[in-house]
Order: sequence, then structure tokens, then C-alpha cells
Amino acid sequence: MKNKAIFFLLTCTIIIVSFIFLRNITSLNNKNDTLTIGTVGNYAPFVSINAQGEYEGFDIDVAQELAQKMGKKLILKDLGSMAPLFISLEQGSVDAIIWAISITKERLKKVNFVRYQGENTTAYSLIFWQTIPTKINSINDMNNMTICVEPTSAQEAVLNKYPLINKQFTEKVDDALLNIQYAKADAALVEPAIAQKFKNKFPEIQIMNVPLAEEDQVLGMGIAIKKSNPTLTKIVQENISKLQEEDIINKLEKKWNIS
Repeated sequence: MKNKAIFFLLTCTIIIVSFIFLRNITSLNNKNDTLTIGTVGNYAPFVSINAQGEYEGFDIDVAQELAQKMGKKLILKDLGSMAPLFISLEQGSVDAIIWAISITKERLKKVNFVRYQGENTTAYSLIFWQTIPTKINSINDMNNMTICVEPTSAQEAVLNKYPLINKQFTEKVDDALLNIQYAKADAALVEPAIAQKFKNKFPEIQIMNVPLAEEDQVLGMGIAIKKSNPTLTKIVQENISKLQEEDIINKLEKKWNIS
């Protein structure tokens, strides 16, 4: 009777262990078949959500082309804003992140980047509504004034060097534009391409360049990957290079009017 009980327990243990093993193998295989990319759906023309509730934009197309090249199913995770993107990447809940993210020397210390678009940026743009105040000739003249900026962005890192400037955090450039339009802020600090996009749409916008120190200059836009995952970095780099060689990236830039 005792032997039968022991045999029964051993059989149950083997079944449970086998089940857990097979589940883990299945999970691993499923993970190997997918590419999970974090993004945020509020930054047209790079990422936005259309009337059908679908994600679209330049970055979405790049991610889809990349996943196809890698032979994987693309899974998108909308993480809300910049800070959660990098947190999720560090925690491993996404394989990579893409959201028109500027490559800076400071960020390169923390994560790997695969550059896929954009030229080097040596200046950001301050945008004003209708007029630039007469006494404002550079950002150095804006002490005690309020500038809208996206939190945890490369632009915020630049503003941190001006402690007498008041920062007003806005997750969306559209919100920053409303704030300067209705005098809730004096200006907004954005990337040159974004400034020009809004200038084309709203002639009332006035632009002032803010030259960047060498350590703040942007080396294009990149897909961010954990430093502890050099294999994925290499694979993504190889496939982005293929997309560039096949002129796919260039065609997507034209499709979404990315300069």
C-alpha cells in the first residue's frame, strides 16, 4: 500500500514537472516567434491612432518592416510616455522601443541604439506664438519665463542647464502649442522637424534656434535595445541596414512626409 502511494506521488510529480517544462518551452518558442516593441500613440506622423483604433505612422511601418525581415510577429505595447518606455525596456517587458527617440551621448551610456532615421541635430527650436518678445535674442534671455517641454526628453535635459527657466511639462506637442497660444507658457522647446511641421500648419508660429553643446547634440533617431542584449542589437542593425539598402526607409519617409 505504501509502495503504491509512493508510486502515485512520483507519477504526479513527473506529470507536473513535465507540464511545467513543456509550458516553459512553448512560452520560449512563442517569445522567439515575436518581436515586442514599446511605443506611444500620440506623436504623429511617427505614431498615432487612426479612426479605426489602429496604430499607424512612420515608426509603426518601420517596426512592421523590421519584424517581417526578422521573420517575427510584431507585438506593439503602448506605454503612455517616454519614462515608462525606458522602464519597460530595462525590466524586459519589451524587446525594444521606438518613438522618434533622439540618440544622445547620455542615452548611449544606458542603452544600445540602432539608428534608422534622421540627421545629426546641432540645435533645437523654441517656438513662440505670433511674436518673439523683443528682449529675447537667445534662450539665455528667458530667465523666469516658462517653456513647455516633454518630460524625460532630450529637450528637458537641455532645459535643465537653465535653472532659472520654469519648465512646464506636456506629454504632447499639441498641448504645448495650446499653452503658448493661450499664454499659459511663453514658448516650447522641440525638435526642428516638429517645429517646422507646426510652422507649416500655423503661420503664427515663430521659431528661434537653440544651439546645442556637443554633449547634447542628437545623432539621429534610434531603436533602443538593452545593453545586455547585444545579439538582438546586431540582428536589428543588420535588418535596418537591409531596409535602407532596399530603399524601404526612404519610401516610408516620403509616405509620411518625414524630412
